[in-house]
Amino acid sequence: MATPTSLQASVDAAPAREDLIRAYRAMYMARRLDDREILLKRQNRIFFQISGAGHEAVQAAAGLVLRPGHDWFYPYYRDRALSLMLGVTAEQTLLGSVGAAADPSSGGRQMPSHWSSPELHIVSGSSPTGSQFVQAAGCAQAYRFIDPSSDEVTLVSSGEGATSEGEFWESLNAACLENLPLVYLIQDNGYAISVPVEKQTAGGNIARLVSGFPNLKRVEVDGTDFMASYQAMAEAVAHARSREGPALVHAMVTRPYSHSLSDDERLYKTKAERAAEEARDPIIKFPEWLVSEGVLDRQALQVIIYEVDQEIQQVTDEVLHAEPPDRGSALRFLYSDKIDPTSAEFEVEPDFSGDPRTMVDEINRTLRE
Repeated sequence: MATPTSLQASVDAAPAREDLIRAYRAMYMARRLDDREILLKRQNRIFFQISGAGHEAVQAAAGLVLRPGHDWFYPYYRDRALSLMLGVTAEQTLLGSVGAAADPSSGGRQMPSHWSSPELHIVSGSSPTGSQFVQAAGCAQAYRFIDPSSDEVTLVSSGEGATSEGEFWESLNAACLENLPLVYLIQDNGYAISVPVEKQTAGGNIARLVSGFPNLKRVEVDGTDFMASYQAMAEAVAHARSREGPALVHAMVTRPYSHSLSDDERLYKTKAERAAEEARDPIIKFPEWLVSEGVLDRQALQVIIYEVDQEIQQVTDEVLHAEPPDRGSALRFLYSDKIDPTSAEFEVEPDFSGDPRTMVDEINRTLRE
């Protein structure tokens, strides 16, 4: 049976002071990048924006626990703080936002928030939600053929709504059958766009819904609490890294901004609900905890805020002047520039031999062979 849900995971080692500060910097930068993109979208200087606000704490915790360039990452469109923790920069993020040719993720060919980095092992996501699950399961199995001695782990991330897709269940079945080192990070902000979780997921809780899968470790956590999220992610990753099976972290987060700028949450969220979300905002809670624990004083906190704001302003000024992809380059990298499968090079005369057979006979013969 599945490992029982744990509300309070525990690990031996707490993050170092420097790691806590780095996590806060990434969380704050993620939020300010969201805010900057929203401003640019309203100025019609970018064409799409989708936010990771409210998800920053658990994402930063995941980035701290896992190893970029060693482990593998299949993120989804809200994983802004995770990508920053893994090594993606504010400049690289905004180059993707404006669709610049210098965008390292896709050369301006993908939508914003589709991060990619071969060096960091971040695999570019597809826009259809949930498509990353089966790909991640394949990646988690591949180490057995490429480097069986490796202790690498694969992380796949999504919102709660995408767990309704068939790919989620297919991948979970394969991960449990094969005992794969795959960690699912399900970031549940209570809504699949405008559909509340109790109307989207049977029972309203994905961690309970998957309780029958063998060898699956399940951990539920307040994803707006950085330290609780760090403990949960550390426990899940340790389970997968020790080859005990896959793990699923169900992180309850908030979504203080609308689903995207194509959505208006005020049409379906009450004022009371939005106020309750604001009280759990990790960008407010975590720095207060850092100050109360003596990790930072308020002056040091303001220095980080100033540095991040200045960096984002400088980067914005630069990327708005970045060159777009060349005209006529849309098909570049889609098809080989060396091989044309429709060319005469592939034309051959049929060579008939042997006794004539029906198509059914040929298929059966092929399957036997």
